[in-house]
Amino acid sequence: MRGKVPHRWLWPLIEWRAGRIGDEVEKLRFLQRVSRFSPPTPRLHLRRVTMSAVALIAAALASTSQLSNAVVYGKIRPAIRPAGAGRAAFPDVWLVEQRADYEIYSNGLRVERLLEVQGKPRHYGLIDRSAPDGGIRLWRSEPAGIVYHATESGVAPFAPSENQALKRMGASVLEYVRERQAYNYLIDRFGRVHRIVRDNAVANHAGYSVWADSRWLYLNLNASFLGVAFEARSGSGGEAHTLNPAQVHAGRILTEMLRARYGIPAANCVTHAQVSVNPSNMRVGYHTDWAGNLPFPELGLEDNYALAPPSISEFGFRYDPAFVKSTGARLWTGVALAEQELRQAAILAGLPVEEYRKRLERRYKKTLTALQAWSAGEERGDES
Repeated sequence: MRGKVPHRWLWPLIEWRAGRIGDEVEKLRFLQRVSRFSPPTPRLHLRRVTMSAVALIAAALASTSQLSNAVVYGKIRPAIRPAGAGRAAFPDVWLVEQRADYEIYSNGLRVERLLEVQGKPRHYGLIDRSAPDGGIRLWRSEPAGIVYHATESGVAPFAPSENQALKRMGASVLEYVRERQAYNYLIDRFGRVHRIVRDNAVANHAGYSVWADSRWLYLNLNASFLGVAFEARSGSGGEAHTLNPAQVHAGRILTEMLRARYGIPAANCVTHAQVSVNPSNMRVGYHTDWAGNLPFPELGLEDNYALAPPSISEFGFRYDPAFVKSTGARLWTGVALAEQELRQAAILAGLPVEEYRKRLERRYKKTLTALQAWSAGEERGDES
């Protein structure tokens, strides 16, 4: 009896508690939460759950090779699966040496610090994905993810004869990025990693944007995610990536360091095109850098293009022909999953798809308004 409540004592208590919950969805959520502690025997604990809840459980347990469903807050949604499941959760990387002009890490990463600036302190609110209408539930100040960008600046051919042009153009991009505090990190054409805005501060890299992990929803990722940019033009989604080997290597070891330092899940390492939205017309993909050809595996990550964009499934955003043209095939795996998820949720809610989508749009606008009001209060120094 040491360490755990015995199975025969724990589950009758759970059954009694579940029987006192009138709402079937809340009852299911309760049973799902407590099931982590000890697996119930099949004969006992659904006897008092009505057939509607049994149907929800069946839907929750249904799965395909690409979709693991969970019934949360009255709808079916695919859980975002952490990339690299079964391997060590995070890389093992540590700071070896720190000087005023650079840092060295155990995986060989060198971070240049000469252009480093201190921006606005990082502070942001989290929305519980299981109850998205409940407002902000938690405040954090450490980054929760990484958004990858391309500078989309002019590029010279990567060749010895272009050395002077490469250096001149790289210096110009760095000056531009620093002046605007556009990213936390920039990887230049030679694979050098420059810290621009310190990790504990906000870079102006993501604007209106949406992402989610298995627990939290994130809006406007400037504050919640680090911005990592490659000096490159990302090209269209159907093309091969445009990074040279030095940049790919630098991106990989920088990603390892940031994930190790902040415990960033691999599924929270995404591209600007995956998270960018336009609230004025409720369309995804306002920015389309890395719309379909970031080399996720070469950065030590699984292909996160297959993850369902929560902007569609949680807030009802749509996409237009321009976005379709820019993405190529890879991002469409995730977009298709998000659309499937939204349609399943509409059926579960007993609503036509368009009516349900409009409900989600209203949720987004309400949440965005609340966040903007809070941000304005912070600027004025209002008491929270």
